[in-house]
Amino acid sequence: MRNYAGVLIMLLLLTGCWGGSDESSPVIEPSAAEIALTPVDDLFEGDAAKFKLFLGTMSGAFKLAYEGEKPSMKLDLDIWRGGKRVDKAGSIGDVFHSTQGPTRKEVEVLIAIDDSTANIQNGQVGVKVCLVDEEGASLSTFTIPWDPKLTARGLIAYTEPRTFTLGEAISVFGMHATSTNSILTADFSAESLGSTEWALVLTLRPED
Repeated sequence: MRNYAGVLIMLLLLTGCWGGSDESSPVIEPSAAEIALTPVDDLFEGDAAKFKLFLGTMSGAFKLAYEGEKPSMKLDLDIWRGGKRVDKAGSIGDVFHSTQGPTRKEVEVLIAIDDSTANIQNGQVGVKVCLVDEEGASLSTFTIPWDPKLTARGLIAYTEPRTFTLGEAISVFGMHATSTNSILTADFSAESLGSTEWALVLTLRPED
């Protein structure tokens, strides 16, 4: 198992379980000027199922890969209300940064949104984002204000591998919520996000 000093223990253990799995979606090889996203669809399968209790149902993982010159990309946590992007809860810079060389071709991203009853009653949710590659892992933690009236929640995530053109904003993962006690499936299309009551959307963007 990998040794990631300073990483939350449950994220560390889960990373060790799924990082080498051969049962996730087929990996797309990106061409130059493209980024490939491959969902990790077996996150809680097998022995890793025991970690679902700790990370929660609002969790997911995917891989990002590129070819050619390293893109300078950041991961923004966008807040949507009433179908419009209104705020940013935080950002992770230089997603493809490497300390041992000028580039890293692939990074695995694990996201865990803590929507536990205790957090919601305190008017907040926690978001942990773990970036993993062959060098190790880095963990970023964010706290987002929460309206307790938002009682129903659902994930927004890709289920199949995708490729995206460099230079555009790329929505990669999210959670939406409603106060109606009934949640519908949402995706990253403008029409779908425009109909959400509230959403957290993680968006990959070129750095300024």
